Amino acid sequence: MELLDIEGRLLYMNRAGAELLDLCGPQDLIGRPWLALWEGEHQAAAREAVNRAKVGRRGSFEGFCHTAAGVARWWDVVITPITDDGGAVVQLLVVSRDITERRRDADFRAGQQAVLEMIATGASLDAVLTRVVQLIEQRSEGMLCSVVLLDDDGIHLRRGAAPSLPEAYNAAIEGAPIGPRAGSCGTAMYLGRQVIVTDVLDDPAWEDYRHLAVTHGFRACWSTPIVSSQKKVLGSFAMYYSHPRAPVPAELRLVDVAASISGIAIEHQRAQEALRHSEERNRAILRAIPDLMFILSDSGVFIDYHAQDPTALMLPPNEFLGKAIADVLPPAIAQPLFAAMKGTLQSGEPERFEYSVEYAQGRRFREASVVRLDGDKFLSIVRDITDRKRAEMDAAVQRRELAHLGRVTTLGELSGALAHELSQPMSAILINAQAARRMLSHEPVDLIELRATLDDIIANDKRAGTVIERLRALLKKGDGTFEPLDLNEVVTDMLALIHSDLLARRVSLRTHLLSSSLPVHGDRVQLQQVLLNLVLNACESMSAADVDERLLTVTTTIENGFASMSVADLGIGIPDDQLTAVFEPFVTFRERGLGLGLAISRSLVVAHGGQIVARNNPDRGATFTCILPLRP
Repeated sequence: MELLDIEGRLLYMNRAGAELLDLCGPQDLIGRPWLALWEGEHQAAAREAVNRAKVGRRGSFEGFCHTAAGVARWWDVVITPITDDGGAVVQLLVVSRDITERRRDADFRAGQQAVLEMIATGASLDAVLTRVVQLIEQRSEGMLCSVVLLDDDGIHLRRGAAPSLPEAYNAAIEGAPIGPRAGSCGTAMYLGRQVIVTDVLDDPAWEDYRHLAVTHGFRACWSTPIVSSQKKVLGSFAMYYSHPRAPVPAELRLVDVAASISGIAIEHQRAQEALRHSEERNRAILRAIPDLMFILSDSGVFIDYHAQDPTALMLPPNEFLGKAIADVLPPAIAQPLFAAMKGTLQSGEPERFEYSVEYAQGRRFREASVVRLDGDKFLSIVRDITDRKRAEMDAAVQRRELAHLGRVTTLGELSGALAHELSQPMSAILINAQAARRMLSHEPVDLIELRATLDDIIANDKRAGTVIERLRALLKKGDGTFEPLDLNEVVTDMLALIHSDLLARRVSLRTHLLSSSLPVHGDRVQLQQVLLNLVLNACESMSAADVDERLLTVTTTIENGFASMSVADLGIGIPDDQLTAVFEPFVTFRERGLGLGLAISRSLVVAHGGQIVARNNPDRGATFTCILPLRP
């Protein structure tokens, strides 16, 4: 914050402003013209804002100035007039907000967009990579960057772009082989992973090129491989510093962004080269493509076709060429084809749909992709996906089998507790039945007491029946049945089933269930299986804790329009770098676990259109949360 007199001279500056300008104190600028802080067009904008404030209006602008240390900072400035009792402007109040990072971020995003536009418009690879290097160098003082390419032989380095590095250095590494001691870049490409060298003098990665680096004043170098979409190493992006230092997270994110954009540029350039040099080969490939292709007019009339195997056509060509879609195709195919044409016309993007056709040899599955062609036509590419669909159906069967096996295995762990859960009502039935028999031998029979005893038998029988039905549902094998459910009821039923196991494990249970119903659409057994896996994992994580610290908390609520079910424990927690990996198959922290429970749980939750996440609690333990769409 600053205070100016009516002539624009600085009367006051707070200490925060002085520190941001790298001044020893506000006194360094007191009495000097405030406009002198600004340069060029920014000084003109500042003068206009001051003039507005002098006549009683509010002035504002965005501009940058250099600090006493030579650092450029951007500011959002608002100038407000201060008036005396008569309404005359006597002083000006200046409030400046540092927006340097915001402007840098905006400039960086604009720079990224400009690079992508260069790629899209066919700019040379050298120009694109040079722009990427310059874009990253602008983000950090004292940083020099380079892109080094990997030769097609996969062994030698080739020059990419390094406008700020000495030419002698660039020439020295041209054609050098990659390897574990080939500097940061050569080593990163050789290992296929990021290489961070904080000091060239003592890092083995620079053993073969240490003298070269020292000669040109490089002491730190961080290199990230540039990889293709197929994970093939294409080159590396490197950051150099003249003094030893380690990167901060923001710099690592920068190098990742640079490597990603460079990879897009290199892949695009290679694809363009391949396209230019293989037109005839592409035509030969087109003739060999097994997919069916159809060209249609904008009114839906078949104009032309390609079919390597004419027997794959639903109709002979003379029966569909020159005719409209609706005249030759059944509605089950015609309607989605019309919808795809309309969709790609509106969005300009390819539209896809699947359908099936019954042949004498059996049902075949097809995928049609529809795109615009020549402005007023459509191209429909039809691919046979029968093998894929059958593989998907087989995979779905295997997932159901695996989910069923998971339930059986989990219930096997609960066998002792479940036996206890059943033995209690069965014992009560036996005792009450024996008591009823004794009552019948007395004269007269006490009908009231006998009726109460029989009611107890009925109640315990129903209790045992409920447990058995829940077990049968969990052990049932077959397709899932999606239906309207109350998530609170799902949770309550499962907690009742494992009540005895929690007692056996000496785990205390606390529930915080939403007071109202929690409507979802799903499969009861699958959701109970998810909850069962989470509860057992939580119990296992607390098995080494003192008994009075074994607390399990189950919560249901509504968050951001979604149903939420959470299981929290006070166990050992999860390593921070494993919070996502725990959902991968065969990743487990249980001594006898197979690592499939959470993987199955995630697949079941995803099948319900939801997601499952894990986080460590602030104090200790972990919380697993399932988020499901609410039923309309």
